[in-house]
Amino acid sequence: MPRYPLPSAQNEGSQEREIPMVGTHVTIAATNSGKFDSYVASPMSEKGAGVVIVSTISGVDSDMTHYADALAAEGFVASAPDMFWRDADSGPLPWTDDGRKRAFARNDRYDLELGMTDLADAIANLKKHPRCNGKVAVVGFCFGGPFALLAAARYGTNAGISFHGSHVENHLDELDGVRCPLSFHYGDRDEVAPMTAIERIREAFGRLADAKVYVYPGAGHGFMTMTRGHGYIESVARSAWARALEVLRKLQA
Repeated sequence: MPRYPLPSAQNEGSQEREIPMVGTHVTIAATNSGKFDSYVASPMSEKGAGVVIVSTISGVDSDMTHYADALAAEGFVASAPDMFWRDADSGPLPWTDDGRKRAFARNDRYDLELGMTDLADAIANLKKHPRCNGKVAVVGFCFGGPFALLAAARYGTNAGISFHGSHVENHLDELDGVRCPLSFHYGDRDEVAPMTAIERIREAFGRLADAKVYVYPGAGHGFMTMTRGHGYIESVARSAWARALEVLRKLQA
């Protein structure tokens, strides 16, 4: 098992309990024809809540599989679907000049509503996993942020978590359908999700019973992405991850 540079225990410095896990790729049938891949990491013996990870625009790269493995080591069943499978330029893309250009281009081509049907299929697939206790949360990174909110509003998921989610403010009109905890995390120097957008989200979340927005001073976009060579801030990632785990652990009962 790799060493996770993120907190596994509830308290910093407490003894971590790493649960044996296994990771594999599965094929999910799409409602609108076709099929797509998802990386699934699960505990080897225990049951736990399911977590669908919606990736950054880079796709299911080593950061995303790392977080899936980290969740499985915590006792969750994590699924990271390839949300870009419909695009001719599918799969994970490197965070190079060319990779970024291609990632932004396919993001511009992305059909959100088709993506939501893929997410529904990924959720349904995860609920059938023998290690899943039937509860499912959605965790979105960057591009995946809106999916955490929309899945809660439309599909009745059990929690929605977002790390530096982009364009979440464009979907606040769907908050009335949310009946679960939301935990969204931003940096105050995020050029993709500026403070004006974050304040709109915070104000709208104030109408809900259990929706929190955390803002980390000095952090920019991508503070959770470890392999990009910039943006990642370990201290912020640890704080945000610990808060996310607090929400997710409530689904383990």
